[in-house]
Amino acid sequence: MKDSPSRVAADENVPKEVVDYLRSLRLEKVYWISEASAGITDSDVWKYAWQKRAILITCDQGFVQQLEPCDFLNGPPLLLYSAEGFDKDELKDPSVMQFIVGWLFRNDHHNDREFLRIRLKGTAQTKRQLLGRMRK
Repeated sequence: MKDSPSRVAADENVPKEVVDYLRSLRLEKVYWISEASAGITDSDVWKYAWQKRAILITCDQGFVQQLEPCDFLNGPPLLLYSAEGFDKDELKDPSVMQFIVGWLFRNDHHNDREFLRIRLKGTAQTKRQLLGRMRK
């Protein structure tokens, strides 16, 4: 890590494997809501991250809409992760999230960012379906 270590608050929906990996990166502190305050509301998760001066990582796509504009604008940095795609949810596998989020932190792409959205979208289709779309 190039700059000073960061604090991270991981929402309950962030897999334990990802939290463990972030801890292995020797960040200043990694808080996991499942360990610290399981079952709290999204608003309280937001406040918790703000109080800890931590970057909040969540997979909850409706998170921001639940906040008051003033809270959102004056709250912690947010990393919003989503993956959708294949029939068996391969993109939702913790190892994929671990790789991408780990890459962001290892390369300091999280620094000086207020909001980062990582959105992976995979599609599975036959060659005939693809050819049909290409001809339109």
